[in-house]
Amino acid sequence: MRTYFRSWQSIALAALAIASLNGCASFGRGIGEGIASREQADTRQCWARGRPVEGVMADVQRQEAAEAAGVADRPTLKVLMVHGIGSHAPGYSTRLAENMARALALDHVQEKFREFELSNPALPGKGLGVLRVTRHLNGTGTREMLFYELTWDPTVEAEKQTIAFDNSGEHSFRRTAVNNALKYFVNDTVPDVLVYNGRFREPIQMAVGQSLCWMMSNTWGELPDGGVQYCDALAPTGLSRIQDDFVFITHSLGSRITADALQRIASLARTVPDFEAKTRGLQEKRSTVFMLSNQLPLLQLGREEPEVRGQIDAVCAPGSPRAGERLFGETRLVAFSDPNDLFSYAIPPKFLDEHLDSRLCPTLTNVILNVTPVTNVLGLGEFANPMAAHVGYDNDERVIELMVRGIGTDAAAPVVKERCEWIEAVPEGKAQGE
Repeated sequence: MRTYFRSWQSIALAALAIASLNGCASFGRGIGEGIASREQADTRQCWARGRPVEGVMADVQRQEAAEAAGVADRPTLKVLMVHGIGSHAPGYSTRLAENMARALALDHVQEKFREFELSNPALPGKGLGVLRVTRHLNGTGTREMLFYELTWDPTVEAEKQTIAFDNSGEHSFRRTAVNNALKYFVNDTVPDVLVYNGRFREPIQMAVGQSLCWMMSNTWGELPDGGVQYCDALAPTGLSRIQDDFVFITHSLGSRITADALQRIASLARTVPDFEAKTRGLQEKRSTVFMLSNQLPLLQLGREEPEVRGQIDAVCAPGSPRAGERLFGETRLVAFSDPNDLFSYAIPPKFLDEHLDSRLCPTLTNVILNVTPVTNVLGLGEFANPMAAHVGYDNDERVIELMVRGIGTDAAAPVVKERCEWIEAVPEGKAQGE
């Protein structure tokens, strides 16, 4: 009976913490003060296992080398952010972008950003979301990062209004304050997963595809500023910036969306001859996907399997006769998860062969870390706020430095080397030290 009672106490405490993030400040204040009074040194844990990861600092250093060598058309670092569940407005990733820029010593930003609506003639009259691009530079202009932020929320906003009535006073006043906050959270987030797995999957994937097309086709000066825009990958200037460096950052559902979009592009490259010719330059490139609060295993349930699977070695090995089938030379998946985040998962190594398209040539690194502190609250046992654990990645120094300087190499930042336990995964057939 005591165990049962303590379990319900813990659930109630979790509910209060969640409610505090959704507007119930009067409930959250007391809990927050109780937690703060017990916090000591930062003891949050971090474990990383998998392939070594090269951070984006290497990309900007290659820019500087190209500049010093007098290369006229140096490569540009381009980062695409794809959000997950919940409501988002353009500008949602500003803190993450600024933290990355600071770590890259990019202390200048273009005063005006570029922002426009995405479209596709295949879906006439339907918007695909908003793409906002910010330009970050150093004082001498030798380093540059273009940060592309995709907001696909407008694609599903009207559909989510079907249950908006449940948040109105007509129904909400009948609930307790905590339960009403929880219900509001459910109404704002669960529909995103449902609509993506329904008829909105293709439009949302198109939004990612359009974002990639703009990244791979234009310099900063060529980007539109406003209006409804379409990027034609098969146009003469389409995909003319393949030499640039491409990095993806996703959050929660965004990891599933981005993986699906890349697999869709890999399939298109095999069915449209002109498209295949244009994407051939990607086959020797490495690309990295940093998946914050990763959900790939959860969102794989009940889904169809990719067109080509279980063939990673046959497609991706050096000198492979099937090398022409791949989209990237390597797609480095870096899956971040907090063990106290109810919505995130690490990725088992076998997942790559069983559930991802082999033509992406995926490799894996899992980063399991406490984004939010674990504390002992009110004598109820250890507790970590599950919602803070879900959304706190964008301001965690270890996360930012890992994306910027990598892990498992000499270039890794001191905070990552000191605070993260690293175990390198050795590929099958490769001896240690090779």
